[in-house]
Amino acid sequence: MRVVMVCQEWDANGPFSVSAESAQEISMLAWGTAAPHVDVQSFAIGDGGPRSADAVAGSRTRVGGVELVALDTFLTGGAAIAAPKGTATRWNPLDLASGLLGLAAAARSGGRRQTVVVPVGNGNCAGDATGLWGVGGSWVKNMAAMRATLDVLDIVVLTTTDRPLLGFHGMSSALRDGREADAAVSLAAQTQEDRWTAIAREVDAEASRPMLVGASRMSDQPGTGAATGLAYCLAAVGGRLVTDAAGYLMDTAGVRAAIGDDATVAVALAPTLTPTTLDHGVASSLARAASAAAVPVVAVAPEVHVGKRDLMAAGVAAAYEAGHGEDALGDQIRRVAQTWTRLN
Repeated sequence: MRVVMVCQEWDANGPFSVSAESAQEISMLAWGTAAPHVDVQSFAIGDGGPRSADAVAGSRTRVGGVELVALDTFLTGGAAIAAPKGTATRWNPLDLASGLLGLAAAARSGGRRQTVVVPVGNGNCAGDATGLWGVGGSWVKNMAAMRATLDVLDIVVLTTTDRPLLGFHGMSSALRDGREADAAVSLAAQTQEDRWTAIAREVDAEASRPMLVGASRMSDQPGTGAATGLAYCLAAVGGRLVTDAAGYLMDTAGVRAAIGDDATVAVALAPTLTPTTLDHGVASSLARAASAAAVPVVAVAPEVHVGKRDLMAAGVAAAYEAGHGEDALGDQIRRVAQTWTRLN
């Protein structure tokens, strides 16, 4: 019997979280205690947000305001995943711009095209997202100049939302969500919508590309509303948006290949299970990866706020609520191992 386990960070008791690597170690030990005869292959991945590189093993390289970790052989032309410098949990658009410019200069001098993965998730960025293009002057001119400079980079932008930039389902609607009666919030949302409408009116005309399927205007494309418009700004300079961040990170780590033809069950450790995280999180992404091999997927999270119908729609066989903290994680993994393990 063989089990594939994908671990993200785990919510501890208090303000801190258990890192993906620590959650992986706890889970491996717990499963080994409950079912030592089972072959368990585990992977630690990020949550698709700015600190996703923390789950990637390897030395860090500082370029401008960005820290980079190799996904394979970065120094010889492979891909690297970026993180904000230090312990910052949000992207500063100016720091990110300096890092991308440094990478572009290195790639151009080396005569090779460089792939850089920028995970933005679906949180806020630290500052005005258009600062990525430059400060002052025209949005379009700044964007066009940055786009020309970064043309040696293949920028992969990871998001955890399908939210477009504008409209009823755009990022301004997230600001209003659940607070429609608050006049101040409504005013702030409308101001935000008006500003980005003005930006998109100019930038879309320059940066949008004709598409046979889906939205042609860049501001209408899924994911452009992530990180309060930072995903849109990255797309405008040539970034390629990926709205299944967990799926991309799993493929990079080799999860799909590990499932293969002989895995018995796949287990996803998620920070939480809500309708939003189920749609764009590790559990549903793992279910899609395992479906080709008809491998059942079970999810374990500190809190589960979805029902059986939601799980079935996502292709997840079962979800287990463990509670918060390292001990709760270990206890639940032992119970899952006993439930889903057969004796050989």
